[in-house]
Amino acid sequence: MMEIISGGLVLIGLAYAENRGWLDREKVGFVVNVGMQAGICGSLLYFIHQLSIWFL
Repeated sequence: MMEIISGGLVLIGLAYAENRGWLDREKVGFVVNVGMQAGICGSLLYFIHQLSIWFL
């Protein structure tokens, strides 16, 4: 639950900083892409781990 809340706060903070002009669009896009890729990789690793527990 804390991961979801903190991830949402980071995205809101990035959107706020972009609107205020503190960050440019390329930096925000890079951070969002890296975050999405890390989340996808983490969920796939967790899924593979759960499959190994269930079937081994």
